[in-house]
This record gives sequence, structure tokens and C-alpha cells, in this order.
Amino acid sequence: MKLPPNVKMTPMLSQYVKWKGKYPDCLLFFRMGDFYEMFFDDAHIASEVLDITLTSRDPEKSIPMAGVPYHAVHNYLGRLIKAGYKVAICEQMSEPDGKTLVEREVIRIVTPGTYVPEDAGEEGRLAALSIINDDRVALAMLLVDTGRLEMGTLATEEALSVLTAFNPGEVLIEDTTQKDALPPELQEFFLLKRSREHFVPESSTRWLCQMLNVPSLSAFGVDDGSSECGCAAAVLRYLEETQFGAIHHITRLFPLREQAYLYLDTTSQRNLELVDSDGPTLYSVLNKCKNPMGRRLLRQWILRPLLDVTEIHKRQEGVEELLQNATLRINLQKTLSLCRDIERASSRLSLGTGGPRDLGAIRDTLQLLPEILELCMSGSLSSYVEKNEQLLTLRTLLSSSLNDELPRSLQSGGVIRYGYNEELDSWRDVKDHADEWLGKYVEREREKTGIPKLKVGSNKVFGYYLEVTRSNADKVPENYIRKQTLVSAERFITTELKEFEEKMVVSEQKIVDIEGVLYKELVKKTLTHIMEIQDAAAMIAQLDVLASLAQVAWERNYIRPDLDESLEIHIAGGRHPVIEATFLDQPFVPNDVDLDGEGIRIALITGPNMAGKSTYLRMAALLVIMAQMGSFIPASSAKVGVVDRVFTRIGARDELARGNSTFMVEMIETANILHNVTDRSLVVLDEVGRGTSTYDGMSIAWAVLEYLHNDCNARPKVFFATHYHELVDLEKKLSGLKNYSMAVHEGGEGITFLHKIVEGPADRSYGIEVARLAGIPSTVLKRAFHLLETFEKTEEMKPLPLVNEPSHQISLFPVTSQAIIEELATINPDKTTPFRALELLYKITDRCREELRKNGDL
Repeated sequence: MKLPPNVKMTPMLSQYVKWKGKYPDCLLFFRMGDFYEMFFDDAHIASEVLDITLTSRDPEKSIPMAGVPYHAVHNYLGRLIKAGYKVAICEQMSEPDGKTLVEREVIRIVTPGTYVPEDAGEEGRLAALSIINDDRVALAMLLVDTGRLEMGTLATEEALSVLTAFNPGEVLIEDTTQKDALPPELQEFFLLKRSREHFVPESSTRWLCQMLNVPSLSAFGVDDGSSECGCAAAVLRYLEETQFGAIHHITRLFPLREQAYLYLDTTSQRNLELVDSDGPTLYSVLNKCKNPMGRRLLRQWILRPLLDVTEIHKRQEGVEELLQNATLRINLQKTLSLCRDIERASSRLSLGTGGPRDLGAIRDTLQLLPEILELCMSGSLSSYVEKNEQLLTLRTLLSSSLNDELPRSLQSGGVIRYGYNEELDSWRDVKDHADEWLGKYVEREREKTGIPKLKVGSNKVFGYYLEVTRSNADKVPENYIRKQTLVSAERFITTELKEFEEKMVVSEQKIVDIEGVLYKELVKKTLTHIMEIQDAAAMIAQLDVLASLAQVAWERNYIRPDLDESLEIHIAGGRHPVIEATFLDQPFVPNDVDLDGEGIRIALITGPNMAGKSTYLRMAALLVIMAQMGSFIPASSAKVGVVDRVFTRIGARDELARGNSTFMVEMIETANILHNVTDRSLVVLDEVGRGTSTYDGMSIAWAVLEYLHNDCNARPKVFFATHYHELVDLEKKLSGLKNYSMAVHEGGEGITFLHKIVEGPADRSYGIEVARLAGIPSTVLKRAFHLLETFEKTEEMKPLPLVNEPSHQISLFPVTSQAIIEELATINPDKTTPFRALELLYKITDRCREELRKNGDL
């Protein structure tokens, strides 16, 4: 790093410059006592991003400095990581003695993909991928905070779906990969190029086998030498590099299988508001989980619905048992709420960032395992639990060794329980009984010397001392050694008091040393069981999600859907789960869904805006996703043939940063659907073609429907909502298409949306009625009705001139007596000021005169 020319180098500053030079792409957190300090450019960045004070280390202000408290470092790290910075933690490796320079070393690098906060957020997600060809992608995804490493080679679309759901902080790619050649979805992630050597499958396989201590990766269901091995090794090497070897919590590999999960592309995940949204989501509705492990798994289940009917039924059985047995559900959730996040606690200990409370979290949760096992050992839940004697032994060890209340850090002391180690207890007794010994010692000295007001004290300079008033100076014995003279007293030390003092100093250091050794032994013994701890965490998480789904089903009156391998979707009385749960004060109107890949498989839905078309479309997709994740659903009955893909084209948005207009985005998303549909796909299309001219848009919508019915080499089930009423004629030409519409009641006061899907097309769009409900001025509404009548009487859909206008274009607001009357009718005299009334009078008078002139009457 380049320093200002007038900087005076000190040993400490030279040390900082040395470590900063080794990690120039990182902000260096330089530990100095109770703070992490940053200097020079790092200080300016930290001050701006973290909103902390920028100071200076020297009077000339040539060394900018900013710092954060070490005990609150996680909060500041999180903000820097979100801002896109990497941080090198340079820690003190020796205790300050005031004489020599404190030794310091960088102990870890914190990056967007490796940052694991103290709370249970979604950070700590690292991925690597390798493009095999246009159709295949090798992929590895690591949850840093839990040690779960998934890997596989998938079709490009499926890989992107899985990766988007994973939402990594960093994605590693080969340094030979051109970023512009990557799919657009990847451009949203933080891409980091790494040496191609890290991705070589053969050498990566050997390295992984050595790291995991297995002769072959086939032990985990992974093929040796496969492309995904290169990605997995790249991820772990990067973690090892940034965490300085602390990767022992990764104990196994989890293969990603093709066609194991329902495919949800990026667009569908966003359109259906599954887990991430500014408002309510499916996750927020289904989340009744009692611990962080369950909440993480619920998110995964939502984004990865299953395709295996047997596995879906297994989840349903667990939900049903907990739904039917309220006592079991209540007791299980009560116990699960006491469970701590042992998945992250064990990983933090392995990464070297953990503390005594992480050991305590493991102990407290292991103590609950017998109760969980007892609750779940019978019935459908028995397949989710398994007794492990090693964990019971570990529980006994941690319970006997750790105090009930534990400090955040080892340095605070008070970690090891009394009775666990005799030597530690003896030194604690020395320290704990110091006051008692001093009291007895002073009492003996008073009797021996005859000085009744003899007292003991201590300070940092002389340590412990005996204080004698001047009036008793003649009674001081010869063995007292004078240390300090005060105005009214003398202070002395004795050999016995000095020995006590030395023993106290030794006891404090001995307690720290012994407790540190014992703590490290406990961490080491705990980490030998990390695989069993991770299995227990997975068990707790699954039970938590099942209980959460059962609780929601009980509260919201959900039913168990019938899942099979057919191509049918028949749902009676379906309800939108998020809207129903959000608007509790309004009854939700249920609707049916009836599609069959062998019969009617395209539902063409017409009707006005605000009538519920989009709600109905989203409802159908959400209920299928819920059914295949193992959840019960809001309906009166349901039969769902397994769907392999859910595609959606809903809403209007642009990508101006990529040069794509709203209509271009619409067409890109539609093209993706048309190219990738299968017999088991569920397609939701809302207003295709609305982003261009009327005839263009209608033509595109018409052609898309014909393609999905006749030409896509598949039989997808399709919901197609549109305002192009001309499309309803397709029901006569396409045998698999049926018209539906949103019911509307017309009354004297206007229209009422019934939010009910009915057979048959809508007779009109009711767009002007919707405008009226939105509060459009009555003058505009009346003119719109007049224009609509004119257009409907014309064979071609273009405006015709009015009789009295010489122009061939219709004026939006013609000056007619009727228009003036309507404008006068909108005026409220009681709310009009005199000045405004006079202004309106002038305006209307001028318009009337202009009209008379045009007609030759003035």
C-alpha cells in the first residue's frame, strides 16, 4: 500500500502495513485492545459505510483512523459485507506487556459467501459452477454455517433454478469463463473467478477423498471424476483459504439429482412471492417453526417441492399425525422451541469463531433429545427419529463440565463447573476465600500487635498492605516492612502478606490457563461427534417443519391433497393461502381448478381487472407447490398429479439496465416457457401481448395459445388470462381449451366483483367501471362511455370523427352543451371559494362563447 510521504513509521504501523500488503483487496481489522482499528484508505471506507467517526493517530492528521468495538464486530462485519467488501481479521496473538510489540496475525477472511453472522440469517452461502456445454452445468453449493455441501450436474435451466433458490453470497467460476457468456440469471450474483486448476475433476476427486477420509466419493453417491467434483473442491478450497483450514465441519457430500425437485425458475419464484418479498409470502404464512433450523428447512422445502410421490406421502403422513394428535403437536412444539441452533453452533466451533455459549447450545439441545425421541418413537414420526448413544454420552460430558449460565467469551471466565476438575477447584478456592483469609489474618495481627485499628488494603503499585495510624506507630513489630508514608498513617507489608499476594496472582492465571485447556478439550471432543450433531439437527429441523405445517393446517382448516402420477389437477374450493391469511377480516371466495393433460388442459380466463384473475392464477400454482412440498392446502378436496415445472408470466417490469423494455422482458419470459414445457408442466400466463399495439398483442396471444395446444410436443396444463375477448373463439377450434371468466354482478349502483370463476367467457372487460371505482372524474368516465359506444358500432377498432367536427380525429373533451352541463354537475358550491367560483364562471363563459362562434350564432 502507498503511504503519505510525511508518515512516521512505528513498529505497530509497520506491522499493520505488512499485513495490509498481504491482503490488499480486504479491509484490515487490526486488533488493538478492545477495538479493531483501520487506517488510511480503510479508515475512510469504514467511516463512510459504517457511519463511524474518522479520527487520526498523529497530530499532523496524516494517519486517518477509525475503529469498532471487538465485542460488537459482527454487526459491523455484516454491514461491510452487504456493501460488497471483504474483511481480513488481524487478531492479537500475544498479551500486551508494555515492553514488546504485540504479535498479530490474520486469522480469517470474511467474504460475502463465507460470512456467518451471530443471528440466524441466510448468510454464509457459497457456490461454484462450471459450464459443461449449452445444456449442462456442474454445480456445488455450500451452507458455510451448517456444513451442508450439495453437488451435481444438471440441465442448465434446472441448475439456475436451484442456484437462485439457494441465493449464494458468492459464485466461484473458472478464470477462463467469460462473464458475458454466462446466462443472465447469473449476472445478479457476486461472481468470483478462480484458477481453472481448482476445478479439475480428477485431482479434485483425490483431494476430496483425502479431506473426507474415504477411498471413493461413491460412498456419498457421487461419481469419482465427475464435473461436480471440481466445483465441490473449488468451494472447499476457497473456504479453507479464507478460514485458514477450518473446514472440519464438512463431513459428507449430498448429491443433487436431476428431476428430484419441482423446477421453479427465477421468474416464478418472484412472481409467486414464495419466500422473498416486501409483503406477505407463502413462507410467512407457513412459518410456525420453533427454532432456526426448522425455519431454514421450511424455506428449502418451499423452493424445492418434491417429485417423488412416495416421499411426498411420507411428509403428509407426518403432518397428518401431528394434525390429528393435538397433544402430541403441542408438546412437540413446546420441546422444539427450547432447542438451540446446534447446526450453526457446531459449525462455528469448527470454524474457530464459536464460544462457550455454542457448547452450551449443544448441551441444552442434547438434553432435550430423549424427550423428543419419546414423543416421536411411534407412528409416522418414527421414521424421522433415531437414538444415538454417542450423543447421550456427549450430553453427559457437557452437562457435568459446563456451568448453567455461560459467558459469551472464554476470557470472561466462569465456563467450567465446580466439581469437574480438582486442580481448577483448588485454585478457585484460593481466589474465592481470599477475603476470608485476609479477615482472619488481620484479626491475628491486631491481637499480636495490640493495634485495634489495623486494616488491610491494596493498590496497583504496592499490592496488598497493612495500614497503621501514626498514633500506633510505636507498636509496629520489626517484621513489618515499610512501603509508603502518608500524612496520618504508615503502610507496611509482611512476608506472609506478600506470599498471599503472589498466590492470588498465580491463582488468577492458573484459573485462566486450566479453564482454557479444559474448554479446548471439550470443543475437541464435541467436534469428534459433529456428524452425529448434524444428524440430530436435521432430525429436529424436519420435525419442526412438519409440526409447523400441521399447526397451520389446524389453524386455517387445510386438507390433505391426494398426490399421484396422473396428469390431472382437480381442486375443489381452493383458496389463496397468503391472501386468506393476510385479510382475516374478509371472507375469501373459494374457487375450483379442473385441468387434465388428457382432456381440457388450457383454461382461457377473461374478465375485468380487480375481479380476481391474477389471484386465481397464483392460487392454483401455490396450491400445487404446497401439495408437492408435503403441506396440506386450503381447499375442500384436491387431487394433484405431480407437476415437474411451474412457469409464470405475470406482471409488468423492465430491465433497463440490460437494455430490455417491459415488452421485451415479457417476450423473453414467454419464449423461455414455450421452449421448455413438458407434459407435467403447469403454465400461468397473464396478459400476454399487452405491452405492444392491440393487433400485435392479440396476434401474439392467439399464436401462443395455438402453440401450447398443438405444436409444443407436450401437453402442459395452462392458465391463460387475457383482455383480448376475440380469443374466446378459440374454444371452438381447440378441443383442449375451455373458456372461463370472473363473475360480475351488475346493479343500479354499478358493478360488484364476485371473485368467482365460472364457465364461459366474459361479455366485456368492464374497464370503465373499474376506472369509476378508482375515482376517475365523472366527466372523463362519461366521455369514455361515449367513445366506447362509437368504437363498438364500428367494424374496425379505430375512432370515427364526430358529425360536427371537421377534423378526422376525435377530440378527447369536445365543447358541447352536454359536456358543460356535466362539468357544472361536478361542482360543489358549498366547498367552492368565491375566487374559485368566479374563475369557473369565466372559464365556462369563454367556452360557451367559443362554441357559439363555431356554430355562427355569435
